[in-house]
Amino acid sequence: MEALQDISRLSLNQITTNSWNVREAVEGCVRAGIPSIGLWRDKVSAYGLAQSKRVVAEAGLTVSSLCRGGWFPAATQAERQARIDDNRRAIEEAAELETPTLVLVCGPAPDRDIVAARLMVEEAIAVLLPDALAHGVKLGIEPLHPMFAGDRSVIVTLAEANRLVEQFQ
Repeated sequence: MEALQDISRLSLNQITTNSWNVREAVEGCVRAGIPSIGLWRDKVSAYGLAQSKRVVAEAGLTVSSLCRGGWFPAATQAERQARIDDNRRAIEEAAELETPTLVLVCGPAPDRDIVAARLMVEEAIAVLLPDALAHGVKLGIEPLHPMFAGDRSVIVTLAEANRLVEQFQ
């Protein structure tokens, strides 16, 4: 087997080292020679946004993505607005961390109406897109396996994700 020659796009997704805090995950990347890390918001929040940015920069790594935004569908308008507000904060956090991408796990249908939930996803992305563009952050729509539609995301195929992307181009 031939050794991998170019690892410039290799990144560790922090969820794979879920028991590690940001510093420990960064140190793990350095030990393994991995040049980038995909951070998770809960870990960044626990460690501190400024401190997370500093430890990544001091290690000479880049942040490939920030996970996760999304969770757009909600039973009430107030819940939907709270989620949009949280996603605006996520966009700002991604910009502060100088990552090009905020990963969106779009969320399940609160009332099992997938069509309505997908419309909520579409509407939320339309609302958030100007913020993302203003901050230079791409919204990465992550489709999940259909078995996760009930509890994680109503976007379950690449075709659905691509349809959303094409709509906003």
